[in-house]
Order: sequence, then C-alpha cells, then structure tokens
Amino acid sequence: MKIGLFPLAAKPYHAGHHAMVEAAASENDRVILFVSTSDRKRKGEFPILGSDMSRVWKEEIEKILPGNVEVRYGGSPVRNVYAELEAANNGNSQDTYTVYSDPVDTANNYPEKYRQKNFADLYGKGQVLFAAEENPQAYTRGEGTPNVSGTKMRSAMQQCDFEAFKDGMPADLNAESAYKILCGKDPYEGQKDPRNEAILRAYIRSVL
Repeated sequence: MKIGLFPLAAKPYHAGHHAMVEAAASENDRVILFVSTSDRKRKGEFPILGSDMSRVWKEEIEKILPGNVEVRYGGSPVRNVYAELEAANNGNSQDTYTVYSDPVDTANNYPEKYRQKNFADLYGKGQVLFAAEENPQAYTRGEGTPNVSGTKMRSAMQQCDFEAFKDGMPADLNAESAYKILCGKDPYEGQKDPRNEAILRAYIRSVL
C-alpha cells in the first residue's frame, strides 16, 4: 500500500495546502493529515486559535477532502509523522510512505541524520520518500501549487479583507463560514454586501 503523510500547522488552511492534499490523494492509496490544534499568536499578526481552526476543519474542510484522506488532530504534526514512520520501521511494514511538504520544510524537518536515526531500515529500502525531493517544482509555492501563504492569509484577516481571504481559500470551501469562525464576524460587516446586490439584480430581472 502507498501511504501519504502530511503534517499541517495550517493557520489557516488555504488553497496551497489543498492542492498538496489533492496531489497526495491522487498518488497514494491512503493519506493521513496530521493537524495542529495549538493556538498561533505572534506579535503584529492576526491570532488564530486552535479551537477555532479545529471548528473550520470539522465543519468545512473535512467536507471537501478526497475520500481516501483521514485527519488526525493534536500534537506536533512533524513529530507525529516521525512517530508513524518509527512504528512502521519497527513493525517491518511492507508499505511505502511519502511525506508531503514544500522543499524548504522538507530540508529543515527531515535532515538525513534524523532519517537514519528514526527509520533507517524503511528509508534504506526505499519505502520512505519525500514528495518535494522527488518532484521539487510540483511542491514549490507559486510553481506547482498556488501562490498563497499563511502570512498573506493572516494579513487579509488583520485588514478585514474578506475578498483577499476568499481568494486564498480552496474553491470548494465555504469561505464565509471559515471567516466568521476565525474572525468572529460577518465577512461583509460594515461593507457593501455583494450578496444583497445579487439578490436585488435577480429581483429586478424577474420583475422586468
């Protein structure tokens, strides 16, 4: 069996993450997402609570995930990938595992010495692969995946710019619901609501 492993802080989850999830789902029989539920609070950035992001995952993101993808919540996502590979290594698994992240995170989080220390047998037999090493361009932001970053998304939230937030979200995800949960307010609060304009135009067309 081919199994994909994808650690995600995802504060928030965006179109770049989703493109990688869909790629992993198409390349593997089974995909496990390891998702952080911790808060993200940085000076000068919009804070994202783990409890809010968990709601978005369970109420919206899980609805649009491919059928062979499962989500595991809590703990350190990268540490959980190591734990999964260590267990497979110690259990003499016959499966092949591919770890998903961009080239920079792959290099930082999975150096050669840790591969040899934690899952050497499995790795040595070619049963642990790294997607960003097999095909770097496909997993580089702005090349193989959408040019969206968590920094850009949090900036849009900080500025109450729902349209920019929506543009960075997966097309099938309910961006309005996600924005309400994460920002605590209606996306068009204090602004001209295009939803009302659409209703008005439809009403005028029906009358005419």
